[in-house]
Amino acid sequence: MSNETGGGSRLPRTVRMKSADLRKNIVKVMGRVQYGREHIQAVRYQEAQAVIVPVEWYENACRALEEEGRLPAVEDDTAGL
Repeated sequence: MSNETGGGSRLPRTVRMKSADLRKNIVKVMGRVQYGREHIQAVRYQEAQAVIVPVEWYENACRALEEEGRLPAVEDDTAGL
């Protein structure tokens, strides 16, 4: 099965990653998401907890769902925890 579409753009693949591995490799993971066209599914106790996707993908999803109110993101006030 090919990841190519008729328009020539490659569809992102979703990769499962344990949360401990994600924590250790967050900078590499962010690069894989941004440049490698991957979505990373964070798994904890064998359960999917979250998916890391490129910002553009997230913004497009919000617009498609008519949830523009989610954009732009707000500052994280828990950074000191």
